[in-house]
Amino acid sequence: MRLYYQNPYMSEWEAKIIHQIEKDGLYLIELSETAFYPEGGGQPRDFGWIDGIEVVDLVEEDEKIYHVVKEKINKETVTCRIDFERRFDHMQNHTGQHLLSAVFLEMYNAPTNSFHLGDDYLTIDIGLENINDKIVLNVENRVNELIFKNIPVKSYIVNLDEARKLPLRKLPPTNVDIRIVEIEGIDYSPCCGTHVKSLGEIGMLKILKTEKYKNMTRIYFKCGKRLLKDFQEKNIIINSLIKNLSVPQSEILLKFDSLQSEIKNLTRQLNSLKELNAEFIAKELLNESKENKIVKIFEDKSFEEVQTIANKITSLRDDLVILASLKEKKVILAHNGSLDINCGKIFKEELPKFNGRGGGSPKFAQGSFETINDLNDFIAFLGR
Repeated sequence: MRLYYQNPYMSEWEAKIIHQIEKDGLYLIELSETAFYPEGGGQPRDFGWIDGIEVVDLVEEDEKIYHVVKEKINKETVTCRIDFERRFDHMQNHTGQHLLSAVFLEMYNAPTNSFHLGDDYLTIDIGLENINDKIVLNVENRVNELIFKNIPVKSYIVNLDEARKLPLRKLPPTNVDIRIVEIEGIDYSPCCGTHVKSLGEIGMLKILKTEKYKNMTRIYFKCGKRLLKDFQEKNIIINSLIKNLSVPQSEILLKFDSLQSEIKNLTRQLNSLKELNAEFIAKELLNESKENKIVKIFEDKSFEEVQTIANKITSLRDDLVILASLKEKKVILAHNGSLDINCGKIFKEELPKFNGRGGGSPKFAQGSFETINDLNDFIAFLGR
C-alpha cells in the first residue's frame, strides 16, 4: 500500500517486511505499506530510514517498491521514517509547478512540455518561443494571487472514461485507473506525485529567470521554503552592497553602472600607460644592447606585459628577442622576420628536453615550465 497517496504528510509509520532480497551487496526490502515516494513525474525520490538504517535508493518494479539498504534487517516489523523537510519541499514545489503550468496555459496558451525538480533548481519548458518581462510579471502575479486565495488541492482516482470528461492538460497514455491532482477550478492533471493540501502552503512563487531552449522557453522558479532561503541569501548580498556602496537599495544599479563606466575608463587609461611603459622598456633594452640579441627575465611582470614589450622591440629593430616572465614561468623567442631563425621549430625540438611545453610560428614562439630552474636552463640554452 502506498501511504503517500492517502496522506502525503505522513513521516513515520510501522510496517512488516514482506520480502528481502540480497543483490550486489545491498538488500532490497518490500514493505507491507510504505510512504516512501520512489521518484516519478519529475519528482525525486524520498530520503529516509528503516529502523534507523538509511534507505540509499528506491526501486519500482511490477507495481512494487523496493527499499534499498546496505545491511540486512533481521526483524519482521520495522519503524520507518522519511526526511519530511525534503518531502515537504517537493510537495510545495511540485504543486507550484502544476499551478505555474496551468497559468501559462490559461493566459498564453503555452503548454508545459517537461518539468525538472532538482536539489538546486526547478524548471519547466513551455511551448512559448518568445517571452518578455511583461509576460513573466503577468504570470507571476496571477500565480501568487491564486496562492493567496488558498485554493484547495485534492487528489483522486478515476477510470479512463471519467478522465476524458475532465479538462486535463494532457491525457496519459494508459488504460488503467488514473490519479488526478486537482487545484479546485484551476487545474486538473494526471500525477503520481505528492502535493500540499491547499495553495497557501506553497507560500509564494518567484520566476527567477528564463532562457531559450530549442523551440521553447525554459522557466526557472522557486517556491516555499526554498524561495525563502533564496530571498535570505539575496538579502544578505543586497545589504552588503548597500553598506559598501553607501546607497539605498533603489540606487544600487545606478551606482553599479557608474562604477562600471569608471572602471572601463580607468582600464583604458591603464592600458595606454602600459603601452607607453612597454615602449619605454623596449627602447631602454635596445639602448643597453651591444649585440643583436636581447635577453631579459622580468621578475614581477605578467606574461601579457612581456609579450607587449617583445612586440615593441621587434617593431623597432631586427634583434632576436628572448624575454621571460618569472612570475608565470613563461618565455618568448621572437624576431621581426629578418633573421634566418625558425622560433617555432626550435621550441618544438628543444622544449621537451627542458620539461617545457609550447610552440609557435617561425617569427614568434612561447613556452611554459613547471619550475623556475627549467625556465632558466632553457633561457641559458637560447642565449648561447
